[in-house]
Parts: sequence; structure tokens; C-alpha cells
Amino acid sequence: MLIIAAGLYGLRKCWKTVSWRVALCGFLGLVVLTWPPVSAILAWPLAGRYAREIRPAGDAEAIVVLAGAVNYPTPTRPYELVGRDTYRRIMHAAWLYQNWKQIPVLASGGPEAKGAEAASMVMRRMLEKEGVPASKIWTEEQSRSTYENALYSARLLRRQGIHQIALVVEADSMLRAELCFRKQGVDVTPAACLFRDDPFGWSSMLPTWEGIYRQELLMHEGLGLLWYRFKGRI
Repeated sequence: MLIIAAGLYGLRKCWKTVSWRVALCGFLGLVVLTWPPVSAILAWPLAGRYAREIRPAGDAEAIVVLAGAVNYPTPTRPYELVGRDTYRRIMHAAWLYQNWKQIPVLASGGPEAKGAEAASMVMRRMLEKEGVPASKIWTEEQSRSTYENALYSARLLRRQGIHQIALVVEADSMLRAELCFRKQGVDVTPAACLFRDDPFGWSSMLPTWEGIYRQELLMHEGLGLLWYRFKGRI
């Protein structure tokens, strides 16, 4: 922000010229991208429809948690690391099992690279470490997208006679996932694992990198909704 301010100051003698207007538009565009309140407003159509409740308001016969990022072992790191999205989803699903309903937990996610282990198997081990009994954990090991999460999970759930689930993803990502499962005939009780903090406090008035990060996620979800609608997946 200081560099941009210095640039605008350097163009002070070019007031009302094309150069000044281009620089000012770039400055304002960066403010929009990095200011948390803007991200919150853009997220409202996606996350605003969901209640900020620790325990889901509806009922469920199983908890379904979708995979996020998984980083597989490397020569210098001989163990896997899950992304923070996957981690928070697993922790929330395990918490729901222990503090809401002790029902089966379905981890949904296939391999993120050719020949790699399915993400759901990594999630299974973490769920066990968090106290969910192995007998209560199911895995869906084929999916590579939200649509496939719903498609393959619904088949598994129907074989078990289950038609109502608590779905665990972040509130910003819930709508597309919920619509995908409903398209497959599954009744969904949203169980969001993350609601962003209130962005209108004094501590959130400064632009941050988190605004850019969230807007990237929101763009992904917005374009995903349009594409899935076009393809008839929701």
C-alpha cells in the first residue's frame, strides 16, 4: 500500500491524465481485493443463508466430510500433510461424532495424483486419532471433485439405506456441495465447519492478504455454481 501511495504521489503532476486514472483504478482495485468487508459482502449470497450453530439444526443418519487438500510424502518429508481445509473439516466431523450424534462418518475423496493414496484414507486415519471408532468410519475413494463427492457418496449411502446426512465443509463452500448432494437425492443438513470472523470490527479495517485469498475461493465457488448449473449437476 505504501508503494502504491508513493506511485500516486509521483504522478501528482499528471493529475487528470490517463496515467493518473490508470494508477488510481489499480489502487482502488487492490483495495477492493484486499479489504475484508468487501469479501464479506461478496460471500453473503453463499454463506449468509446458513445458521451459525455449533451443532446442526436438523437430523442426520450419517456425517459426510469432503476432502480438501492433501500433500503426499516427498523425499524430504516422508509423511503426508493435510491442508488446513481438510484438517478443519476432519476436526469438525470428529467433534460432531463425539458431541452431537454417534453415527457413521463418511470421508469422501479420491487420490489427488495418479497412483497416490485416496485422500479419504488419510482422513480415515486422522478421524481414528480423534476418537472416531474405525467401525464407524466409511470411505469413498474415487471422487476428484465436489460433483463426484456427491455422486459416489450417494451410491454408498443408498447401499447402507441412508438418505439424510450432515454435510461438513466451510460455509463459503456449502451451497455448491449441498446442491450436488440434493441433486443425487440425499437430504442435507448443513454442518459448516467454518464461518469467517466478523470483518467489520476495527481490527479488520485494514487491507490484508486474507481478503485476496477469500475472494479467490469465492470466485471458485461462483464459477463452480455456474458451471455445475450449466452441466445439470445441481
